[in-house]
Amino acid sequence: MTTFHLDFILNATKGKLLSRHCEVFDGVGTDTRANLDGQLFIALKGDAFDAHIFVRKAVEKGAQALLVHSWKPENNDLLDRITVIQVPDTLLGLQSLAREYRRTFGGKVIGIAGSNGKTTSKEFTAALISAFRKVHYSKGSFNNHWGVPFTLLATPEEAEVAVVEMGMNHAGELALLTKIAQPDVNVVTYVGIEHIEFFGTLDKIAEAEKEIYDEAPADSIRIYNLDNPYTRKMYAEAKEKFPKAKLMTFSSETPDRKLIDVSLKIKSLTMQSLTVQGLIGGVLGEATVPVFGLHNVTNLMVAASAGLAVGLEPEQIWQGLSRCETTWGRNQLVHTKSGAQILFDGYNSNPDSMRALVENMRILEMKGKKVGIFGEMKELGDQAPQMHRDVGVNVGSAGFDVIWFYGPHFEEFKAGVQSVNLKGNQFYTPDYDENLAKQIAGHLSQNDIALVKGSRGMKLERFVHVCEPLDFLNK
Repeated sequence: MTTFHLDFILNATKGKLLSRHCEVFDGVGTDTRANLDGQLFIALKGDAFDAHIFVRKAVEKGAQALLVHSWKPENNDLLDRITVIQVPDTLLGLQSLAREYRRTFGGKVIGIAGSNGKTTSKEFTAALISAFRKVHYSKGSFNNHWGVPFTLLATPEEAEVAVVEMGMNHAGELALLTKIAQPDVNVVTYVGIEHIEFFGTLDKIAEAEKEIYDEAPADSIRIYNLDNPYTRKMYAEAKEKFPKAKLMTFSSETPDRKLIDVSLKIKSLTMQSLTVQGLIGGVLGEATVPVFGLHNVTNLMVAASAGLAVGLEPEQIWQGLSRCETTWGRNQLVHTKSGAQILFDGYNSNPDSMRALVENMRILEMKGKKVGIFGEMKELGDQAPQMHRDVGVNVGSAGFDVIWFYGPHFEEFKAGVQSVNLKGNQFYTPDYDENLAKQIAGHLSQNDIALVKGSRGMKLERFVHVCEPLDFLNK
C-alpha cells in the first residue's frame, strides 16, 4: 500500500485546499465501482465521462479526500466531512503527483515502449525479475497518460523494481510519459505498423517511439533491439547522442553474438511451449518457456536484457525465464470440450502481429485441421484496404483448411486470400455471425487447432465461448 500525506499532495499539485480533515491517504482511485476506503479520489474528466458527477458516490465508497477541478455548491456539505483539494486540471494534477512520487521512489523503474509486444514484454519482465526482487508492474495495457501515473502511484514504497508499460498513438505522448516516469532502464521492443492511421508512415512512428530514449535521464540504461531496422538505427545514433548512458542490445540475428548482451534463438516450438537457447550476459544456456510463438523470442530477450540492467546474474535470468507466461487474449492457449485447441489472440491486432502469428501456424506440425478465425485490424486509416489485402495473401499461403474473416474490409481480405488460389472452406462477412460461428465450432474435433486473431473491438472471444472452452474466463 502506498501512503500519501496531504502536504505532499498539495506540494506536488499546487492545489488549493477547500477543506481539511483527513491528512493521510491509502493510495489513489478514480473508479467509484471499486473500494475507495481511505483513498484520495481523483475526479478525472475524459471524452466520454466526467468523474466530478460521482464525487458523492466516491465518499460513500470510503474516499477520504477529493481532488477536483470544479466544485458545485450542492456538494458543500461534503466539506464538513472530508478533505477537498481543487486544481486547475485533475489530469495534470494526477500527472504532477505521479512525477513527484517517482522522484522520491528509491527503486528502479523500467520503461517499456514499442509497436508490438510491450504488454507481453512487461509481463515477462515482471515475472522474471520478481523471482529475485520485489516487483510492481502495471496490469493489462495500463499504459496511457493516466494509466502510467496510476501505475507509479500504486507502486509500494518497499518495491525494488517497477515495470511500466508506456504506449502512445500521437507524437509527444511518450515524451510526456517518460518525463513523468523517469525510467532507469528504457527499451523499445519493436517499431512496426501501430496506429498508422494517426502517423501515416513508419518513419513517423519510429520518431514517436524514440521519445522514450530521448527524454529519459541522461545516465539511464538504454536497451536496443538490433533485429528491427528502426531500433537498430536508434542504437547507431545513440552512441554519440548519449555519451553518459550505458547502451545494451539484444538480437537473434546478429552473427557475432559476443557483441550483444542477449541473444536467444528457438530450439523447438509446440503449442504449449517454446525452448530457447543462446547467450545472456555471456553465459550459454537453454530454457523452456510455457508460451507459444516465434515472436515471443523478442519479448523474452527484452525481459532478459531488463533483468541484466537491474543487476540480475545471467544464471538467475536463465532460471527465471521459465516463469514467463502469456495473459488473457495474448497467444492464449484454450482447450475445448471437443478436444480441439484454440490459440486466442484477441487483445490487439495489426499487420505485423497478424503476419507473425500466421507464420507460426505455417511451420507448426499438426495432425488435425488448421482453422483461422480473423477479425478486422483497426486504426489503419487510409491504408486499411491494402493492408487487409496483404494480410489476406499471407493467410492464404499458410495452409488453413478453414478461414473466416469478419469486419468492414472483408472484401479486401477475401481478395488477398483468393489471389493465392487457396483450397478449403472460406467465409467472409461484414459482422460477427453467431450461426456461422456455431457451424464452424461444430466441426472442430480432436487434434484441430483454431487461430483466433483480431483487434479487441471485434470481440473475438465470442467465437471462443461458442467452442465450449474448458479453461477460458470472461474478460
